Amino acid sequence: MSKELVIDINRTGFPVKVGSVELWFDSSFENLRRFFNVDELAQKKLKIAEEKAKHIHFPEDMNVENLDEQTIDAAFDVNKEFIAAQYDIIFGDDTFRKIYKEYPDILALDRALEVVGAAIAQRLEEQEESRSKEAKKKQNEYLNKKAKKK
Repeated sequence: MSKELVIDINRTGFPVKVGSVELWFDSSFENLRRFFNVDELAQKKLKIAEEKAKHIHFPEDMNVENLDEQTIDAAFDVNKEFIAAQYDIIFGDDTFRKIYKEYPDILALDRALEVVGAAIAQRLEEQEESRSKEAKKKQNEYLNKKAKKK
């Protein structure tokens, strides 16, 4: 009978707390492409949301007196879906739903999104500096070993 060989894999990334909701930002190379294209990907999802709201007529003169409840709800839903798309692209599907359940305040979540993006960018910069130092160290070790063999 042979024993099972178990190799642990440490996920690349770091925890991010939005309010009391603990999330995980995947900083793998595969996910970073999504993160840096978040605006483009969110715009695609926004177009889908706008298509859903097309049947609603948004008046050219957007005074409060001209808006009915259905129009206000439709505009709110489009904005909410755009913000939700960004959270879901950054942290994974259904992230916005979890956060919104805890904090049902779309304006606050929109403002937090900007802070989240800046904080993640800062952390990624720090990680890149660390990776560069580690790569340089390994390169030097390799070159030293190679030089000693001669």
